[in-house]
Amino acid sequence: MCLPEVAEEVKRCCKCPLCKSRTNPVPGEGDPEAEVAFVGEAPGKEEDLEGRPFVGRAGRLLRSAIEELGFERYYITNAVKCRPPGNRTPFQSEVEACKPHLVRELLCVKPRLVVALGRTAARALLGFDAPIKELRGKMLPAKLGRAELKVLVTYHPAAVLRNPRLKDEFLRDLRKAYEVAYKQTSLARFVGKDEARKGSGGEGEEEEGAD
Repeated sequence: MCLPEVAEEVKRCCKCPLCKSRTNPVPGEGDPEAEVAFVGEAPGKEEDLEGRPFVGRAGRLLRSAIEELGFERYYITNAVKCRPPGNRTPFQSEVEACKPHLVRELLCVKPRLVVALGRTAARALLGFDAPIKELRGKMLPAKLGRAELKVLVTYHPAAVLRNPRLKDEFLRDLRKAYEVAYKQTSLARFVGKDEARKGSGGEGEEEEGAD
């Protein structure tokens, strides 16, 4: 199972109550052989209307930053694929219900590095919760099914919009992600395509707001 099939699965999914309040489900998008995958929290209002990730104000900030820094092959998605009412932080039960979709996306793309945007994404990928200020800027190991990967944690761009003082650290983290993904040739992709097609299920901050 790879990205088109995962997207169809997301569109059909009703494993949590968010499917009843969403306008559109929002699967990830980007290069299917991306070097870097960016994982956010959940869709916001504009994403819900368009059915695409990171097209709101926070998304425009993220896309502008990663393009200015020179990222060429990247993939963008969210830990949760449907908008929570009022842009609230997703419940842990919603994150867990959606985690198999995230796992399958990453197995398909097999990026060299995953950037967790905010506390919700970090918890979904790492399997534990901690304040974002304790995690940001760190390269941490994660395991999804049988696959191991490297995760770099930074702020969600919505947090940067609310608190511009975070922008320097946010950009510093993205520069680090660029250096790691594109210049450290010893960092291998974390899983082969053959395992991705098996459709392996998931093992598996302060409120960040919408994309």
